[in-house]
Amino acid sequence: LPTAQLESLKFKANQIIDSIFALQRTIELGGYANPMPAWPEIFSKYNIILSQTHNFSNSLVNPFPTPSTANTRSQQPQQNIYERIALHPSTAMPDTQLDGEVVPLLRNQQTTDVLRMENDTVKRLAEHMSTRGSLGVLGITPPPAPTGGFGVPRKPEYEDVLQECAEIRGAHDRRVERAV
Repeated sequence: LPTAQLESLKFKANQIIDSIFALQRTIELGGYANPMPAWPEIFSKYNIILSQTHNFSNSLVNPFPTPSTANTRSQQPQQNIYERIALHPSTAMPDTQLDGEVVPLLRNQQTTDVLRMENDTVKRLAEHMSTRGSLGVLGITPPPAPTGGFGVPRKPEYEDVLQECAEIRGAHDRRVERAV
């Protein structure tokens, strides 16, 4: 078991989580009593997260070679050491320790906090979109009434949402270009 590599990945994952929380705090605290932080500060924290994520991804794709693969430089392709890991405790452990240390490693579903925050973000974004985003497509949030006041509002399609997102991104990029 590549314990050192797994510990390294755990450390890198915790760094990414800490950086995301730091960026979140910067943005949230900037919106309340204080003015919004300067764009370079936000951009710097975003670049740190991007760099850490890239580093983490490279660690998963190109892990350190194992001793058995380092000695055999044959023509067979080198396998990723993480592909064949089966997680099983080597010593007996109490249920509390198993639940606290091993089960989170096996979790492949989002926690309820993450799901709630994601849903809240989608709802807030949909409130500001004319198509109402995916909520409008699914019929959860009705589209706004036509500007003329007559007729039934047309239910948006995914293409409409993607087009509006492209317009938002374009407007954002133009504002950034002007600011820089």
